[in-house]
Amino acid sequence: MKTLIMIISISGLLLFNSCAQKPDTAQLLENENTRQEIFQNIVDNHDYMMSFMNTMQSSEHAMGMMQGNHMMMGNMMRGGGMHTMMKDSTMMKSMMTQMLTNKAMMTHMMQMMHNRGMMSNDCMENTLNMMRSNMMNSSNNN
Repeated sequence: MKTLIMIISISGLLLFNSCAQKPDTAQLLENENTRQEIFQNIVDNHDYMMSFMNTMQSSEHAMGMMQGNHMMMGNMMRGGGMHTMMKDSTMMKSMMTQMLTNKAMMTHMMQMMHNRGMMSNDCMENTLNMMRSNMMNSSNNN
């Protein structure tokens, strides 16, 4: 009798566990409050945010949206944001890699630095010339 009760109990637990459904991510994100709560949790957690940024950097769509967002680029340059990023070697390396592989982004950032007095005319011209020669060298190597 004890064995029968034990088998029925275990079967019941297995039945209830197998009925548990995993939440559908798309359905969760459709709810505005849930979506905002998820976003806030990502933003408030350093590890989640670093993972999210890595995911964004591997997405052409996300990078295109960021590069096209001049307000975001301006905010990075203002208020010591650029200085803070330069202190984080991982972030700095990632940002430099993205800028070096994207001529439009690099040119835009240099122009902003030049306009704000952070880069001299000579420095800007030398960097643009270096970028042009690197672009030519990389296209000749292909």
